[in-house]
Amino acid sequence: MRVPALLALCLLSSAACAQSSAPPALETHFSTPISAQSLTPENLTGVRKTGEAELIYALRLDTRRQNPNLPEEFGGLSSLSVRVAAGDTISFDAITDRGHLVRFSAPNPQTWGQASPPTSTQVHLTALRDPADKPLRGANQIDSEAIAPTDTGFLISFERNHRLIELVETETGYKSQPGPSLTGFDGLEPNGGMEALARLPNGQYLASAEYGPDRLGDPAAKLKAPYWIFDQNNQAVTAPRGSFENQGRFGITDIRVEGEEVWVLKRSYDPDTKINLSQVDICTLESVMAGRPVCALKLALSPPFLLDNYEGLAVMDDPLSGGKIVFLLSDDNFSADQGTFLLAFRLNAAIATNTGTKP
Repeated sequence: MRVPALLALCLLSSAACAQSSAPPALETHFSTPISAQSLTPENLTGVRKTGEAELIYALRLDTRRQNPNLPEEFGGLSSLSVRVAAGDTISFDAITDRGHLVRFSAPNPQTWGQASPPTSTQVHLTALRDPADKPLRGANQIDSEAIAPTDTGFLISFERNHRLIELVETETGYKSQPGPSLTGFDGLEPNGGMEALARLPNGQYLASAEYGPDRLGDPAAKLKAPYWIFDQNNQAVTAPRGSFENQGRFGITDIRVEGEEVWVLKRSYDPDTKINLSQVDICTLESVMAGRPVCALKLALSPPFLLDNYEGLAVMDDPLSGGKIVFLLSDDNFSADQGTFLLAFRLNAAIATNTGTKP
């Protein structure tokens, strides 16, 4: 009988055999180029804002689409959270829509221009697993869309199979466990479920769908994206608290909460022109908690600005101006026709008031 080559190799070397049967790495570390994008005054005419808005920088992170030596899993970034800002560097946590936790760094906007910008950044990818410690497989399992920090790790939301998981950091890595249970997904598109997730100042969490449900004879229902407010350890099933009102083709892609403000990132894709428009609204936290969001437009991006599929939003205080620094991160959809862009804006004090205006 002829011994297969792999079996013969295993007989000669147990180490080679172990290596051949090893599962894919759960942790991947690598460096990727990061480059500043040149924008002209004409490009900036595509920025519409309420109050003052200054573009600090526009950066591109290379993925496999630009560099074939990078891991295939790096791309499709959705959601964004500031981990820590120290010195000239700021660290972020993000999520890919194929089931990976991502950590990377970028220049700190507060010191931008005072030192030479970096030419690369270190990236740390962590493959998510299910609560049984098995790899996520198939489109219905891996479509992670939003991330929010907890005291012990992260909450992560998924579409298609609409659910939350809690990622707990341990001495040996992350352990997944089931998150709180929500209801109210009837009629939502498989790819339009829990798109956004944020932690509230009181320790609760806010999750939002991208769009409202498809209902026969009721087209307006799709413009009302349901949202949920819940406790991390809640054992009961939570129904939607209220809905954010969308306009036109806009849908919610990320949410962040800073103090008494709820920042909402929205995206609108026109299949005819192939253009993604983006806007950021600010809502009062009080109105969101009451189930009747009161919001106002803060920032809108349209041609000829640098447009892409912006799905990540992070907000931090800016002690230099007394306002906020807002980051937008794009999802390249693992496409060579798109890019992974990180924008940093300096915005003045918030403008959300009880005007009755809704997003």
